[in-house]
Amino acid sequence: MILSWLFLLAIGQAFLMAASLLSVRQPEMRSANRLLSALLLVFAAIIGHNWLGLNHLYQQYPHSALAIVTLGLAVGPLQYLYLYAMLSDQPLGRRALLHFAPFAAATLAMTPFYLRSAEQKLAWMHHWDGWPWYMTVAGLVKLAILLAYIRATFLLVRRVPDESDLVRDLRRLMRAWLVSAVLSVVALAMAVLDVETPLSADAMDGISLMVFVFATAVTAMRLPLGYRPRALPPPAPARQRYASKQLAASDRDAFLARLTACMAQDQPYRNGELKLEDLAAQVAMTPHELSQLINENCGGNFADFLNRHRVDALKLALHDPEQANASILDLSILAGFNSKSAMNRAFKKQTGMTPGEFREQAKTPA
Repeated sequence: MILSWLFLLAIGQAFLMAASLLSVRQPEMRSANRLLSALLLVFAAIIGHNWLGLNHLYQQYPHSALAIVTLGLAVGPLQYLYLYAMLSDQPLGRRALLHFAPFAAATLAMTPFYLRSAEQKLAWMHHWDGWPWYMTVAGLVKLAILLAYIRATFLLVRRVPDESDLVRDLRRLMRAWLVSAVLSVVALAMAVLDVETPLSADAMDGISLMVFVFATAVTAMRLPLGYRPRALPPPAPARQRYASKQLAASDRDAFLARLTACMAQDQPYRNGELKLEDLAAQVAMTPHELSQLINENCGGNFADFLNRHRVDALKLALHDPEQANASILDLSILAGFNSKSAMNRAFKKQTGMTPGEFREQAKTPA
């Protein structure tokens, strides 16, 4: 009875956190919040299915038969992409959808069963006599995919160079995920082997997911999940990327002059969503030409180039007496930064101090 109420509490907690995450308005957190919300809702669905099994209600709700059997294939990708979105300044892009190909394929394969009538599913339940071999194989494949994603998430977090509250809490959360995965493996083994234990496979599986939901709730209380600074370093630029097609010296000089004039007069860097393709169109270059020009002549990649101009603009604003009452965050947004963490990191990298320290230094008489 207590376990049944705990399952319902975990479901309610998952829905509450998902709603809270989706209500956050920070644009830079939209992808991460949606991914974590989807993960929590997936776990709520699986715990709900386990609750039905714990209370022997499957036959009263025949459409619950195998209703969540493919959802486990979405757990690993959602966890990995959530961490990537949290820790990286790089957008996910459409290629991220490929992570969900196994889930989509499995759901498509199960569609004929899902479309059966309630009577047909009830008859299927009555003839259930243990796990058939193909479902055992599918369960092992699902487990292998989950373990591969857990390993990938550990490798992802290990790339983070600092020891901020963000990184420490995410590592604690990942340890909870690992405990949850181990319990899920135990539950799968119990179901396949039909082991007699004090706790059913549904109870074990539900407990494993409760661990994740409540660990996420504790993490949210320690450090609000609606705002997460990003800490993953950008990938190193490839060497000799443009060896096969170098810009001519005359073209390079003309392009540099055009780019310099555009940055000084039009200040496109103040657009926080500016992309390489957008700037290339403004200076009448191809994205390939602009990327090559910046990487070989501007001391960094495209992101470094924009951040350098944004930091310079922010420095001027912090020195401006007319803007002394404006907040640093507002000034950084006007300079083109779309997150506080990205602004702080770029500013300190270029100046060796925080924006607040820079502003105070500007107030001190020479």
